[in-house]
Amino acid sequence: MVGAPLDSPDLLYASGFRAVDPVVLLDRGGARTLVVAPMEYSRAVRECPRVNVVDTKLLGLSRRQRARLSSWALRLLRRERVACVHVAGAFPLGVARRLERAGVRVRIVDGALYPERLVKRAEELRAIAESQQAAVIAMRGAVRMIAASSIGQDGVLRFEGKPLTAEDVRRAIDRVLLEQDCVGRDLIVACGEHAADPHAVGEGPLVAGRPIVIDVFPQHRRHGYWGDLTRTVVRGRASPELRRMYQAVRAAQAAALAVLRPGVKGAAVHAAAARALESRGFRTGAEDGRGVGFIHGTGHGVGLAIHEGPTLGPSSDTRLRAGHVVTVEPGLYYPRLGGIRIEDTVVVTPQGWRILAPCEKRFELY
Repeated sequence: MVGAPLDSPDLLYASGFRAVDPVVLLDRGGARTLVVAPMEYSRAVRECPRVNVVDTKLLGLSRRQRARLSSWALRLLRRERVACVHVAGAFPLGVARRLERAGVRVRIVDGALYPERLVKRAEELRAIAESQQAAVIAMRGAVRMIAASSIGQDGVLRFEGKPLTAEDVRRAIDRVLLEQDCVGRDLIVACGEHAADPHAVGEGPLVAGRPIVIDVFPQHRRHGYWGDLTRTVVRGRASPELRRMYQAVRAAQAAALAVLRPGVKGAAVHAAAARALESRGFRTGAEDGRGVGFIHGTGHGVGLAIHEGPTLGPSSDTRLRAGHVVTVEPGLYYPRLGGIRIEDTVVVTPQGWRILAPCEKRFELY
């Protein structure tokens, strides 16, 4: 593996080294060698006791060669007398070609390099729960902020004498996450039509009577594990249509959780959520060339990546195992009304599932 561990969950998992600068890692049946720049050597030795750490100077590289990761990789492979390597599909093409020109066979792995990464150990579950609890604290603060706002004559929410915007709430969430030693990226506070796009971050003033989707997914700065939590709220009274949508999404989440347990395929969990929505009259399709209804999967894995396996989607044939950590997040999206999504992160247990950090569900705030 070649790259920055903080940008590569597999590298971080295999090395345990939290670095923004690139490294090279060779794994030979569990015996791992990590090549780092000289300035990172002492820290890597201290933080990675189960990995053999090598300074690039010890590889005998020239100054010019030390500037090229392909030279690090090639010299390590020659030193270890390795003639064939297996790499992930995202392995840097330039490095792969350099290795091949030097006579090293490069084979792309079909699937994950570390499939065992999806079944979380006890210490990993504690780390994810810590990030998830940070999301809960931030979510509560965001909901309190919206609940404390007043409603202007034009319907725009006002907080401390000025219009309350998606950006204001996002900054408040960011501050709380930093206090919890976490960071958020592209956090979602999307109101009205913005909320009808599942990954729109949202912008501008928040409006009463419209759904506000708040999606908080923090990464812990110390251990790198993520959390993921979504709630949808309306400031003031919601319309009957929005209430019906919200109750349908809550029922869909309950239906998905009712079948979630070891041995069940991810597709079966998604199907349960989809049936619950369809039985309440919410069908998925297209309007004016845009997808509407339940337009995404029911969930995804969470760990050192915010989106990893296993997935809970219509084509997911992975059978769930105890130790899998997944989100359960059905949603409905209609441009005319907005969007509604409810998401919790759970761990699959031998008996079923357990929410890693409970958070109350409030819809109408008045």
